[in-house]
Amino acid sequence: MLKICTDIGGTKTIVGLIDEHLAVIESQKFDTYINDPEAEFSEIMSIANKYKENYKNIDQNTLNIAMPGPCDYTKGLFLNPPNLQDYIGFNAGDYIKQHSEFTPHFVNDTDAAILAEYQYIKSETKDIIYLTISTGIGMAYIRNGQLITGVDGNFGEIGHTIIKNDSNYQCPVCHQFGCVENELSGLAISRKASDILERKVSTREAIDIFMNKADENITRMMDEVLLLTQQLCNNLYNIFNVYHIVLGGGVTQSVLPYKEMIEDYTQKHHLIQKKPFHIKVSDLKVNVLTGLYFVNPQ
Repeated sequence: MLKICTDIGGTKTIVGLIDEHLAVIESQKFDTYINDPEAEFSEIMSIANKYKENYKNIDQNTLNIAMPGPCDYTKGLFLNPPNLQDYIGFNAGDYIKQHSEFTPHFVNDTDAAILAEYQYIKSETKDIIYLTISTGIGMAYIRNGQLITGVDGNFGEIGHTIIKNDSNYQCPVCHQFGCVENELSGLAISRKASDILERKVSTREAIDIFMNKADENITRMMDEVLLLTQQLCNNLYNIFNVYHIVLGGGVTQSVLPYKEMIEDYTQKHHLIQKKPFHIKVSDLKVNVLTGLYFVNPQ
């Protein structure tokens, strides 16, 4: 059976039709209405209704949606999404129910991603962490084959925990100094490199400079970013007692040797050193969208 799934991002939204094999049968992408949540969800419902008209083997009522957090995912209520500030207080669940026959189900985007990743690793383990390193940082956790979501779906907001206690950069979202997101993310790498070179530097360019050893200040900055990433993953292994971490997000798709450096660090510093610690860099292109197929399984 086909299911209608939607991934809402800070810049783009994609509404897709997914089958049980995680194949994207059809999809439509549009610019997220960052200032108008009613227009956003009206567009989503319009596309979803067209899918219902054009396909027979389709779940006619279910609409699974990945929303950028933090939100109350039990209701579809936006709480404080950093890139969608005009959505604060908007109840997408109520709006969809009032304007359509769909029954919406909401999850965090990292929760959707781990549901897809788990399908390809469950023969090896029933317990995994998914860590996305992209514009921001997110985390999800599957324990004994079950997704752990927290009281209102906001489990795993690791991006706004503290990783560097001597940072001089204050996060504009959580207002703390040294949070994970503003020290390790792609946006953080770009910001730090731009400050060093006193010009706009993209994340990709900063990584290229580092890999080519073209600037010693960039090298020192990136060495610290990578060390903090190693320490973060070692913390996750310790806290959750897992041995498998899947890395996703645009930064992990770069040439940075995340797998080798994290596994090596953990073998040296984890208290249980004889266990095999696994890092897998995701090779799924649309894990958020396809993972939504498994939200609220019937």
